[in-house]
Amino acid sequence: MLLTACDAFDAPSSEQLTPVPDNVPDTPEYRTADDVVTALRQGGVDCAVLRRRAGGLDCKARIDGAWVENEIQVLDPEEFSRNEVGDSIASWRTSGNTVVAAGNWFIRVLPNGTPAYSEEIAKAVDAVVLPPLYHLPSIPKTPRYESVDALADALDESVGCTRRQESPGELLCSTKAAEAHPCGASGDGRDAGLRLHASAAARDDHLRLLLSDDHAPHHLVTAGNWTIQFCDPATGQEAARRLGGVVVEHTPGKR
Repeated sequence: MLLTACDAFDAPSSEQLTPVPDNVPDTPEYRTADDVVTALRQGGVDCAVLRRRAGGLDCKARIDGAWVENEIQVLDPEEFSRNEVGDSIASWRTSGNTVVAAGNWFIRVLPNGTPAYSEEIAKAVDAVVLPPLYHLPSIPKTPRYESVDALADALDESVGCTRRQESPGELLCSTKAAEAHPCGASGDGRDAGLRLHASAAARDDHLRLLLSDDHAPHHLVTAGNWTIQFCDPATGQEAARRLGGVVVEHTPGKR
């Protein structure tokens, strides 16, 4: 894909460019893609260079036992504005790609349909993960909850939420359907994942990141400042009806 920022013909004005998302940090900035490779190594990810190209390179690293390829692009801040960086990032995301970004650079991690790889790369280089810009339905602004436990209580009254297990940013629990419709191969019986989000943008990014995962079906329900991921589609539909949310449906390979 050609970078929008590198287009030498009929270059768009600053007003026509897509800004860098607000959650992308201004730093660190790097001069070259090799500097990003060095930062990856310092963050615990050794990435062997495979090929080079103008403004970037591709390298290969091992993450969780799998070989992952990283397409790194750096836009020199003396030549490109931050809005031009943002427009280049937007061109990838609009094409269905997850992007790791910070400062004046970004990375596409392959295979792109495994968000966990992008999250590991982002962690190593103090960047953020930007999911593809998939279309989302109109999401109700309410109800909102003060805590994930309050959301779990509301879920419990609708489709059940027992055997709760809370971790930073998430609560897992078992719905009434868990025994008849077990979730995945773990067999622990927890089939609903609940999260609260600091903003509508953070909520939408979380939804889109789940939609980008090629490896498991997701039955997502959302409204206000929360999302719930279900294993059983009928349970998701019922929870959406009872909680005043909307279903965001995704089957792997169909977006």
